[in-house]
Amino acid sequence: MSLLLWHDVQLFQCDTVEITLPLPGFCQWRAPEVTSTFNQAMKAPMEEKESIQLVIESEQDAINLIELALNGEFKDKDVSFDFQGWPSLDINIKGERYHSTLPVGVMKGLVEYQGVLNRAYAIVSENESAKSMSDSERKDLEVVFQVSQGSSEIVGAIAEQFGTLAEQAMLTMSGDELVITILGLGLIFGLSKVALAKFKINGELKAEKQRLDYAENIVEKNVTLSKVNSDLNKALVTVVKGAYDADHLSLGSIDLDEEEIKSITQRTRSSTEKIRIDDLFLVKKLETASNRWKLVFQHPNYGLINVVLYKSQEAERVLDEIQHAFRSETAVHLYMLGAFKGKKLISAAVVGSPTLGLLYEDDEA
Repeated sequence: MSLLLWHDVQLFQCDTVEITLPLPGFCQWRAPEVTSTFNQAMKAPMEEKESIQLVIESEQDAINLIELALNGEFKDKDVSFDFQGWPSLDINIKGERYHSTLPVGVMKGLVEYQGVLNRAYAIVSENESAKSMSDSERKDLEVVFQVSQGSSEIVGAIAEQFGTLAEQAMLTMSGDELVITILGLGLIFGLSKVALAKFKINGELKAEKQRLDYAENIVEKNVTLSKVNSDLNKALVTVVKGAYDADHLSLGSIDLDEEEIKSITQRTRSSTEKIRIDDLFLVKKLETASNRWKLVFQHPNYGLINVVLYKSQEAERVLDEIQHAFRSETAVHLYMLGAFKGKKLISAAVVGSPTLGLLYEDDEA
C-alpha cells in the first residue's frame, strides 16, 4: 500500500519518509526545503487543505488506514481513494449438487447483496432510500457475479463500484469520517471476518475479534456501518439457506462446515427484533472520546441503556439536547430504536428527538 500526496498541480512520491506509527506500509511526506517564497506561501493564513490519495490493495491496508483515521490522521484533509483489486466478493460452495450451478435461494441472496450495496450508496448520498437512485447510478454499482466452471465458486469484482461509492461520499463527508465510512463499508462488502463474526461461534474467531477493538467500535456501533452490516448479514443468511445441503461453504474470509451451515439456517428464528422505544430518558453518564460519545440512559422499564454516538453532524444536533438534560438533571425526550431478543433489550440507538425529528430512518439505525 502507498500514499500519494499532491499540492497544486505537482505530484510527489514519498521519497523522503518519516515513520510516525508502528504500522507497516505508511509514510508521511516531508516537504523539502525549496525556497523561502514557497515556505512563506505554506504559512499563509488562507492555507488550502492538503490533498491525499489512499491506495488500497488489501483488507490489511483498509484496517491500517481505519486505525490511522481513529487517531485523527486525516482531519482537515481532502481524501480520495484508489482501490486496486480490493474489495471483492468471493463465495465457494461444495456439495453433491454444486457443479457450475446455483440454486434459486443462493441467487436470491446475491440479488439482496446488490440491494444492500445500492442502499449503502443512498445512505452516503444522504438520500431517503435507494429508490431515488438514477438508472445510471444503478448501472455504475451493478455487480457482475462470475461462476467458475466445474465448481460453484462465485466471484464479484467490486473495486470499481467502491470507487463510485467513494466519489459520492466525498460530496457529503471528508477527512477521518470519510475514511472510516468508506473503508468500513469495504470490510463489510468484502466479507471480512470483522463483518461476518456473527457467522462463526468458535473460540479462534472470537479471540481474533476481541484483538481487533476497532471492529466493535467502528462496524458494530457506528450507525451507518452497523445498519449496512446487519442488512448484508441477512443477505448472506439467504445465501447460506439457499445452500442448506452443501458440505462446505466459504463466505469471503470464513469457512463453514456442514454442521455450521445447518446451525445458521436454524439460528435465524432467534434473531433480534427492532422496536421503537421513544420516551423520556434520564442521562446518567456522558463521556467523550476523540471520535464518539459514550452515554448511559436510565428508563423505568428497560433499566440502564448503554449507547454510543459517533461524532457526526446529526449526532452533534441531538447531543445538545442530551447535554442540557444531563447538566440540569432532567429527563430528555428521545426517539430511540431498541434491539430486542424476546422481551430483553439487547442494544439501542438514538435516532432523533421530537424537537429535531428523525435523524435516521428506522431501517438505517
